[in-house]
Amino acid sequence: MRSSTVRRHIRVGGIAVGLVALLMVATEFSDENWGMVSSPKTAGSLWQFNVATGSVALILLVAVLSIRPVRALRGRSTPVHLPLRRVMGLWVALLVVAHIPGGLAIHTTGLRVWTAFESVVPGVTGRAIDEFTLGYWSGLAAAGLLVPLVLTSTDSALRRLGAERWRTLHRRLVWSVYWVTAVHVVALQYGESRDIRHVALTAAVFGFGLGARLVAVGLDRWHRPAVIPNPV
Repeated sequence: MRSSTVRRHIRVGGIAVGLVALLMVATEFSDENWGMVSSPKTAGSLWQFNVATGSVALILLVAVLSIRPVRALRGRSTPVHLPLRRVMGLWVALLVVAHIPGGLAIHTTGLRVWTAFESVVPGVTGRAIDEFTLGYWSGLAAAGLLVPLVLTSTDSALRRLGAERWRTLHRRLVWSVYWVTAVHVVALQYGESRDIRHVALTAAVFGFGLGARLVAVGLDRWHRPAVIPNPV
């Protein structure tokens, strides 16, 4: 790994880890009734870590989506494969990897990891489809969509697919992750009756990502050359 890539990972990773630690401290002073969801959350810092890793992953995801609009507003083009964007995307995946076991453990009985799913899979325990079912499975779907993104975030994948196909694939996958993550977060926040301040902050992050997309689309249309019709 080249030294420049290592430096990017150190910077992005340092910011990510620092934000996780900061959010864990902030949630320590939260007056939300987290215990109403499940008693293990009140017994330690596991729920704080889970909230922090998920939140920082979301912030980084929106930051990835905002790079191109921000560069465009500054009059700068965005290369197909921007190294900083790749590093940020990899840290989104790393945070999600850290986030999933925490979420499972919160709802796990003893060492039976499957019990986390027994409570949300319709038909296993007779539970109907509800916000927790939707929240858990949409979260896993978002994590699954990150796999092809990570596997193709290499120079060799770019060469093999070609710039246009690679760009289209990643744009569709990243925005799929964004929307499925939105379903995941909204469903669980509704199910856990989160405080309005928590919901508002989350909505602001999602809104920033959507705003970035609208800016990118607007700039594309603004700079798109006019098509001159053929004379009849």
